[in-house]
Amino acid sequence: MGNRFIKNIKYVIDCILSVIYSDEGNCVICNKILYDGRFICDNCTRDIKLCKHKTNIKKQEFSFSVYSSAYYSGVMKELILNLKYHRDFKSGEIISEYMFKNLLENNMEFDAITYVPVSRKKLKKRGYNQSKYLAKNLSEKTEKSLINSLNKIKDNKDQIGLNKEERWKNNKDCFCVKNKNKIVNKKILLVDDVITTGSTAFFCSKELIKNGAKEVIVLTAAKSSI
Repeated sequence: MGNRFIKNIKYVIDCILSVIYSDEGNCVICNKILYDGRFICDNCTRDIKLCKHKTNIKKQEFSFSVYSSAYYSGVMKELILNLKYHRDFKSGEIISEYMFKNLLENNMEFDAITYVPVSRKKLKKRGYNQSKYLAKNLSEKTEKSLINSLNKIKDNKDQIGLNKEERWKNNKDCFCVKNKNKIVNKKILLVDDVITTGSTAFFCSKELIKNGAKEVIVLTAAKSSI
């Protein structure tokens, strides 16, 4: 009976893996057949509009540099939505590669990586945090430690549909620091999927600085506008 049980478990695992990797040779966007192990074709890659310039968030006495890998449109938008709502980790790997390339091109120096948290309600609904996934990938690529240093303590309204002023008000007092000892006197890379007004990144970065971080650099997959 033991051998039979093991065989049944192996069969289930094989079935799951076959589903996960059944389209390994196809572009995740247009489904074009690929023969080189990539997950995205040249045509879809050309549709991604790279974001070449960093921006700065300045408010009160705080100032943070923000880097985004691409603009939130076309293929990049589709990749992010695939990761965020459908757990398409092939899309996530593509996004991570763009972020890693951006990180290298801009010679970003930091001691550890953290990420923008989601509320318990969203985590329960979605099952995981896409920003944490991206941060974990970057941690592996850079060999820098991943720190779970932020909590979302207020279940605020969704940012979608809010104007700039409403977004800043909506995000105020939503975040707090945990594991403070792991960020003190360190340069922290804060990872998120999309930046729009910068309110989320600002309030997260502000909390990190207030609790002892030496510096915060923000890196997002994409830059959007209202």
